[in-house]
Amino acid sequence: MTTISLLSCLALADESIDTRENADLVLKCRFSEKYEADDFSYFWTRSVSNPAQFDNVAIGEVQLSSGYSLDFHPERGIYDLQIKNVSYNRDNGRFECRIKAKGTGADVHQEFHNLTVLTPPHPPVISPGSIAVATEDKPMELTCSSIGGSPDPTITWYREGTNAPLPATVLYGGTKDQPTNATLLITPRREDDGARYKCVVRNRAMNEGKRLEAVTTLNVNYYARVEVGPENPLRVERDRTAKLECNVDAKPKVPNVRWTRNGSFISSSLVHTIHRVSVQDAGKYTCSADNGLGKAGEQELILDILYPPTVVIESKTREAEEGETVNIRCNVTANPSPVTIEWLKEGAPDFRYSGDVLTLASVRAEHAGNYICRAVNIMQSQGQERSERVGNSTVALLVRHRPGQAYITPNKPVVHVGNGVTLTCSANPPGWPVPQYRWFRDIEGEFSSNQQILAQDPHYNIPKAHLGNEGQYHCHAVNELGIGKMATIMLEIHQPPQFLAKLQQHMTRRVADTDYTVTCSAKGKPAPSIKWLKDGVEILPELNLYEVKTNPDQGPNGMVTVQSMLKFRGKARPGGNQLVPGDRGLYTCLYHNEVNSANSSMQLRIEHEPIVLHQYNKVAFDIRETAEVVCKVQAYPKPEFQWQFGNNPSPLSMSSDGHYEISTTTDSNDIYTSVLRINSLTHADYGEYTCRVVNSLDTIRAPIRLQQKGPPEKPTNLRAVEVGHNFVTLSWDPGFDGGLSKTKFFINYRRVAMPREEQLIPDCATMANANSDWVEVDCHRDIPCKVSSLDQHQSYAFKVKALNPKSVSPFSNEITTTTKVSRIPQPLQVTYEPSTRTLGIDVGATCLNLIAVVETMLHSDTPMAAWEVVETLENLQLSGNGPTHKEKVIERLNSPRRSGGGRALGHTIDGDDEDMGALNNLSGDQDENSPTVRVKLCLRNNHEHCGDYTDAEIGRPYIAEASALATPTLIAIIVSCIVFALFAGLLLMFCRCKRNQSKKSAAAKDYEMDSVRPSIVAAQQNQAPPPYYPASGLDNKALEHSMDLALSMEEQKTALYATQNGYSYHPGSGVVGVGGGVVGVGGGVGSIGGGGVVGVTGIPGLTGHTLPGNEWVNMGYMENNYSNSNNGGSVNSQDSLWQVKMSAAAVGNQQTLVTAPHNQYVEQQPTYGYDPLTHGGYGAVDDYAPYPHLTATPSQVGDEYHNLRNSQNPSRQDYCSDPYASVQKPKKRVDQHLDSPYHDVSGLPNPYNMEHMEQDEVMPPQQHMSLNYDDSFEGEYSTTPNARNRRVIREIIV
Repeated sequence: MTTISLLSCLALADESIDTRENADLVLKCRFSEKYEADDFSYFWTRSVSNPAQFDNVAIGEVQLSSGYSLDFHPERGIYDLQIKNVSYNRDNGRFECRIKAKGTGADVHQEFHNLTVLTPPHPPVISPGSIAVATEDKPMELTCSSIGGSPDPTITWYREGTNAPLPATVLYGGTKDQPTNATLLITPRREDDGARYKCVVRNRAMNEGKRLEAVTTLNVNYYARVEVGPENPLRVERDRTAKLECNVDAKPKVPNVRWTRNGSFISSSLVHTIHRVSVQDAGKYTCSADNGLGKAGEQELILDILYPPTVVIESKTREAEEGETVNIRCNVTANPSPVTIEWLKEGAPDFRYSGDVLTLASVRAEHAGNYICRAVNIMQSQGQERSERVGNSTVALLVRHRPGQAYITPNKPVVHVGNGVTLTCSANPPGWPVPQYRWFRDIEGEFSSNQQILAQDPHYNIPKAHLGNEGQYHCHAVNELGIGKMATIMLEIHQPPQFLAKLQQHMTRRVADTDYTVTCSAKGKPAPSIKWLKDGVEILPELNLYEVKTNPDQGPNGMVTVQSMLKFRGKARPGGNQLVPGDRGLYTCLYHNEVNSANSSMQLRIEHEPIVLHQYNKVAFDIRETAEVVCKVQAYPKPEFQWQFGNNPSPLSMSSDGHYEISTTTDSNDIYTSVLRINSLTHADYGEYTCRVVNSLDTIRAPIRLQQKGPPEKPTNLRAVEVGHNFVTLSWDPGFDGGLSKTKFFINYRRVAMPREEQLIPDCATMANANSDWVEVDCHRDIPCKVSSLDQHQSYAFKVKALNPKSVSPFSNEITTTTKVSRIPQPLQVTYEPSTRTLGIDVGATCLNLIAVVETMLHSDTPMAAWEVVETLENLQLSGNGPTHKEKVIERLNSPRRSGGGRALGHTIDGDDEDMGALNNLSGDQDENSPTVRVKLCLRNNHEHCGDYTDAEIGRPYIAEASALATPTLIAIIVSCIVFALFAGLLLMFCRCKRNQSKKSAAAKDYEMDSVRPSIVAAQQNQAPPPYYPASGLDNKALEHSMDLALSMEEQKTALYATQNGYSYHPGSGVVGVGGGVVGVGGGVGSIGGGGVVGVTGIPGLTGHTLPGNEWVNMGYMENNYSNSNNGGSVNSQDSLWQVKMSAAAVGNQQTLVTAPHNQYVEQQPTYGYDPLTHGGYGAVDDYAPYPHLTATPSQVGDEYHNLRNSQNPSRQDYCSDPYASVQKPKKRVDQHLDSPYHDVSGLPNPYNMEHMEQDEVMPPQQHMSLNYDDSFEGEYSTTPNARNRRVIREIIV
């Protein structure tokens, strides 16, 4: 054996094998060389490293343990070791198969098997435990230990919240009985307190995904952290409370802290409070805390004391000579520093001087005064809003000068007699040194030094004024430098009214006394006015009951004596001067001037006979009720009452049985009330009772009827007490209520014709004269009653009735009232044309009778500018149906003399060139904010009730004069024109059709049926849907006439269908019809019977429309029975089949230009893109095909085409009466694309056989199909499927 082969055998690597307890396995040892047993030795050995151990398992073919067996076949290169019931203690280790050469002992073959008997590890245990107590910055170890496990487990440390493994020192156990340890070394910080660490244990013996875990939580004791606040630096305003807070974060916690300032201990509380801080409290404060871990925490807090500016001026006064330069310094201290320092002067708001030093050069007397140094800083104390603080100080600058002009306040004193007054004298300039003030009175002529001095003081006091104090008072100021100018005022003394003759307090007169007069007299200053009152209400001349005569008399010192007489005379009195009972009352003469008032009163009593005051001469009560018959009178002297019943002259008296009770009451107004109370009323008590009233002057009898309760009597004297623009308040005199207090009132009203004097413009007369129905308003018991929700300036009729539980009264008298106008409209537009001096006014529709007031601006370029009325337009010719226009030449309209033109009008137009030029320039530059012409509208019968102004625009008016035709008239004319145009169009169509019939022989030879048709593709895309058919199936002769028209139009190259867009539109144009509209009546072109659309030129909103080429419109014809059979037969099935087939034909969407034979007119057709089945409409593919279909190309339209036409197509005259024959329907292709069940059939196609109808059929662009018709026309519809006169169905889309 060579050395190379030995080396290759020895180069086998270790094989790792995992197994479990009690398993069986084979450790293979294979070799390719043949090692004879006689020449080589064979060995199996097992070794373990912990503890170190080496055992022979087998030698040769002999196993050394009963758990092993050998497969020993060296001749085949096999020396396998078989292990049964594997156990960890016996088999876990490294197995080696070795072959040695005998003699030399050289190894010729080696194989190694690392056999691992898998054993899971035990759950891990963490030291020092699940809670690990640590100290900040002191290293500590966390050890995770897991016993056993084969192979040795892996132990990994994690910090909870992260998946990154932490580096740890691992010590493997080596055997399943020894622990494997992983030690994690950490240095805890404060942030680690509460952190959780986890160790994860796993080996291969554990199932996939399974692992063992243990967790420990750090409990870190950390040093104290100190935070001071609430903010640093802490800014506190002086005299407020400062709270220095010390927040400590420590573990374990600290019970207290230590506050120090400048090294001195001041407090141990967490919050150190300083009340009313001062500037001396500002500085650094230190808070320290120690929790015993060997390291204390501390923090400095700066306390900043804020205070407003303190302004100090060295002297409060500064004296200077005139012409001297003055410097005054202002010292300011503040925290924070002031943002501004400025000087102000009292009484001089415009004086400002910035800086801390005030400098005044060349001072004069007017510089004297008080100067204020003002400093401002901005403070924001902790917890406070940002605020501005001000400090100031004042210095008086005294400039030596003599006093100036003196002034006395008040300058026009007025004092009432008995009141005090103080006059004050001052001078400007005041003078320095301080002057002396001297007072004088009534100086006549020049002032002299020997004039008597009243007082020497700035103030002169009169404690109690009297008339003798009235007069002139003078004062002036004097100092060592001179005398100032004198001031003079006039003191007036006023006296309140003082009675000279008062009224007698009580006075009695008899009725019919004549010429009774009372007199008052009083004096006062100024002259008092006088009023006469009766019972507190002023006596007015309009009453025609009194005359007042007043005589003023001017006395000395402005005193006025006023005598006034009240005479009881007037037109309303009997005889013009007799007293009446109503004169009784309290009369007062009231004097008043600006000082005070004075009055004197008299109680006048009039002796008169009794006067009845009760309202009704009847009362109503029901049987068994207690009736009260009331007699109410006014009389003086006191009257006596007697009651009588019926014709019995004996007076009634209070009966012993209590049937009658009589009581009498009175009040302070000589009103007496006697009540006859009748208990348990019977029928016998009904009747007339007489109230007999007697006093010394007369005797009266008042009959009062007692009756049963009944309906109310009608109200009377209905009247309007207040009228507004939308309401009327009514009042009335209620009638007797029938004895029922629950009586309500109802007002009925309606709109009526307006009285002629209030009539509006004629246009509105119809509306105003249209009476409306009565409307009822429930007033309940309210008198007066308000009726609202009315129209403005409208006449209404009103009447009122009463209602109680018994019945209703008749209506009262009827009155008519017109509501007021709420708001006057303003003109829509006002224009002024300067060249013609024409003013144009446009007014909207209104029923009010208005006038226009034109105003212009005078002196617009001066402070005296004012508006002036220059014209009033009376006849505006207003209308209630629409706007109106009024023009008027205004001769008085003015324009200003100024360059550049404008709207201001300043001088009268007199016709000269210069004035006309100014007027023409009005259309130039205009001041929009200064109109010079304006117009307002006012009521004709009340020129004060006007609307807002409208400013005139310069230039010609642009609103045309309103049409004289009313709107209804205009609509009637338009409709008439439409009907006439429709009739003319139908007549023209009829005549042309008849003319074509006369030429049908010649036309048949020249007519090519398909000359005006497009290709089948275009036809499929653009063919109009079939027309509406009436359900009756009767012939429509009007449709036949429309066919004649269609054929004649084809001759003129204007085929209605072949050349039109899908809506019967000409391409690019509007709807074909009268004046651009479509006349489609009854479904046919030009037909009569309804269902068409009339287009009229000139009617807004009704215009022609064009349609995109690929759009259809569903006309709704699918919802009817479209039969052209007399008996409603099979044609309906054909129609339905047509719809189905159309869905196959409407697929194409390309436009095709087709060349027709014989130079016939062919036009490119726009596409539709319409799905007949989806839209419920018809398609464009023919549904009738009883004849052979031909496919024609441009080269094949010669004789064959002509012969086909002559043999199968009827002439045009055969179809002239058929309204549908002129509409070309394309045929389906037979040979290439469509296998139609209708090809070459003679009978009616099966409408349900649809399996051959393909939706994607599209004909080639150049194919030209002919349309085959039957040879004859019967003039009626057939009921047989094979009828040769079947109609081709079409629709006109409008």
